[in-house]
Amino acid sequence: MLSIARGTAAATMVLALAALVGFAIRSQSLASILPGGITMKPNTAIAVFFLGIAVRSLASRSLGPRRQVGRFAALFALAIASTSLLERVFDWNPGIDQIVLSDPWTDPASSVPGRPSVVTVTGLGLLSTAILLADAMLAHTLVQAMAIAAGSIGGLALIGYAVDAEALYGIRPYASLGPGTALSLLLLAMGTLAAVPERGVASLVAADSIGGALTRRLVPIAVGVPFVLVGAAQAAAERGFVRGEVATAMLVVSLAAVMGAVVLHAAGSIHRLDGARARVDAMLRDATSRVRHLSAVLDASSIAVVSFDGLGRVVTWNPAAERAFGRRASGAVGRRTSEVFGPETARAVANALEPVLRRGESRRVQIQIDRADGSRVEAILALAPLVDWERRVAGACAVLHELPDAVASERRA
Repeated sequence: MLSIARGTAAATMVLALAALVGFAIRSQSLASILPGGITMKPNTAIAVFFLGIAVRSLASRSLGPRRQVGRFAALFALAIASTSLLERVFDWNPGIDQIVLSDPWTDPASSVPGRPSVVTVTGLGLLSTAILLADAMLAHTLVQAMAIAAGSIGGLALIGYAVDAEALYGIRPYASLGPGTALSLLLLAMGTLAAVPERGVASLVAADSIGGALTRRLVPIAVGVPFVLVGAAQAAAERGFVRGEVATAMLVVSLAAVMGAVVLHAAGSIHRLDGARARVDAMLRDATSRVRHLSAVLDASSIAVVSFDGLGRVVTWNPAAERAFGRRASGAVGRRTSEVFGPETARAVANALEPVLRRGESRRVQIQIDRADGSRVEAILALAPLVDWERRVAGACAVLHELPDAVASERRA
């Protein structure tokens, strides 16, 4: 997600620089990204460029000077947006609209050259505030809402350009939104959301869960397919393949079919996942019952049984092991062999445990147990590997067999 934030920030900075270069060399296509389209005003381009810096700083997760630069960039963009909004509301002209570059393409009779529209400065103000709040880790729900609102402004305008619906991007002269500005607002909104991947929309998209998987699968379909269908219907109507009302009817039917397919696909996925979850729950209940049964058997057994994890730490230590080794389970579980056995016994057990854990081999080792009354008992410790469901060695089980005195004497002899 952080790479997405950095990528969108870089793209918006390129768009802003292209617009500034377009004004500098008098290339309207470069300033608009569409031939003869509405241009991105110089102050808008500057604000977009600084917002790109702010989003990139936010995505860097740095707490040093880079973060301070990002905050300054967001504040500077907010100052431009606020001043431009005050100009529109109060018909005020402090002379900043063409302070950097002149605007030769705006008719002074319809609007002030170089002055961003109300819609543009609203989107810039929302993004600037969202980035500042996200940087301070405050009001995250509000941050998400502001970023989504600003992105919606840009996305709606882009749809208007795609389907040639001027009402979606241009209510001249106060609410027009150029294609470059619209794309920048959408990219900056995406970058702001992706720059904080542990919370909100980004956390859902990146989540390794059922909700995350459905989001990644369905959102592109829900957003992209209607866009394509609207464009296809309009193209068919413009070329005379079908009448306008027929194209509208076909569009409605197509959208209903696509949305129905999406709903059925999502429902089917959830149904299959729910069935798998039910089977896993049943298996877990069965496994839990078996573990409890086995635990009861081991607790009642007169044979000392000890188990180890893959690192050689004690996992289980039954009551018979407490009696045999003279150590309580609370003082043995979670400890290594050197901490629960005497020096000689610990060394022998560790040497036998290593091939069991590394290669899955069974081992038998003779050890001596010192009793609390001062006596010493000879015993055989049989070790066998414990494997997980992927047949990988996950630990070892050790069973203690005490030797009768006669057998122990023969072995020593």
